[in-house]
Amino acid sequence: MLSRLLRSVPAVWVGWVVARLLSVWFIKLEDNPLGDVYYYHFGIYGDDPTAMTEYPWLGQLPSALLARLVGPDFHVYWIAFPIMILVLDAAFMALVLRRHPETKAAIDAAWLWVFFGTAAGQVFLLRLDLFPALVVAAAGYFLFKHPALSGAMVAIATAMKLWPGVLAAGIVGRATRGRTWSALAAFVGTGAAVVAATIAFAGVDRLTSPLDYQEVRGLQIESVAATPFVYRNFFDLGTWKLAYAPSKSFEITGPGVETATQITTFAMAAVVLFGLGWALYRFIRGGWTPESTLVFFVLMVLLLIVTNKVFSTQYITWLGPLLVVALARGGWPTAQRTLLWTLALFAVVCAGLGTFVYPFNYEAIYSPDGTQFLPIAALALRNVLVVLMALVAAVWFVLACRNPRSGAMSAGPAAGTPGVTSTAAAPSSNPAAEADPQREQPAQSHPHSAPSPKL
Repeated sequence: MLSRLLRSVPAVWVGWVVARLLSVWFIKLEDNPLGDVYYYHFGIYGDDPTAMTEYPWLGQLPSALLARLVGPDFHVYWIAFPIMILVLDAAFMALVLRRHPETKAAIDAAWLWVFFGTAAGQVFLLRLDLFPALVVAAAGYFLFKHPALSGAMVAIATAMKLWPGVLAAGIVGRATRGRTWSALAAFVGTGAAVVAATIAFAGVDRLTSPLDYQEVRGLQIESVAATPFVYRNFFDLGTWKLAYAPSKSFEITGPGVETATQITTFAMAAVVLFGLGWALYRFIRGGWTPESTLVFFVLMVLLLIVTNKVFSTQYITWLGPLLVVALARGGWPTAQRTLLWTLALFAVVCAGLGTFVYPFNYEAIYSPDGTQFLPIAALALRNVLVVLMALVAAVWFVLACRNPRSGAMSAGPAAGTPGVTSTAAAPSSNPAAEADPQREQPAQSHPHSAPSPKL
């Protein structure tokens, strides 16, 4: 009885309301992250022309528009900002549940979103990272029906936060296929439009200011590469220096840090080269599928987090919406479904550990006194888990490339839907259809297929 009740749409929404009230209570308990909301407001009404220029113009646009809408009173703005995020949050979950609210996959995905959002803590409601994360999730969804729109979404997300640019490698397919060129054209065209808009509304300098900001960043204390030094510093106080830096984050300096920073630079370059190599492979050999590309997106996000010089608490937000999209699609083969659920559960745990560290126990990290080991352990555990997640995602990616299709995912719209012809059905035995990628094939149903939620 309880299980059936929890699998209903009203139960999910009740859970969402309770969970988000808990998120608001977190802000009441520890309001330090409101400093970022103040900074967003200051970027519009303050007297420092360099404020917010480390953000791409499109990335800061939601906060800027909200500031213009509510006016110069910060007390109004700091209430309006989390409300804006909550509206976006609720809209995403509504879209997950909208089309097929009775399917197990959609309900599971919605519950993941409920728990993930609250586990991510105050930064989920008080940072801008949810905007590009949801655009990336949209890119993942459109892979299955409108790859060109996926390319456009990747371009928009890149213009908002830079890091999604590596995901463009995933939209590349065989050179002879029209789908490849339409997706690339959408990516390039949308990117060009955003560049033109940025120049028109903010000037040429705003194209490069976010890149200039990256050059001054050192090794942030929450990053994976900084973990050994932060851990050892607890037992050998004073060997390393942890301080607030010009990059507007806490960084660590001391023995071995410069080498670790260089390693992260090389590791990040290797991730980019991997993406380019994968795009080239698909461009020449073909074999592109939306399933393997969605997993590629998940893997690349995790690799970016692991190799980054910075791993702020809100970065885990980049991953959550993609995992929700993957769960909502349903139909993964058993082994892949197990890996997906492993990533989903680990993501919630990592989000919760990150919240425990920041903002609740951040001072114990950047200013340790040798008495509070639990926050150090939580940070180390989170970073170990995210490395394990990258390994799990890599295994999933290999499996998805070998066995990408299953009925629920490949069928697109529900089998039997009047007037719908699927181009993503199971591989056809018709050689002519295989030779001509533009030729549509008859939809094939699957005994376990489930309609996909409309995101």
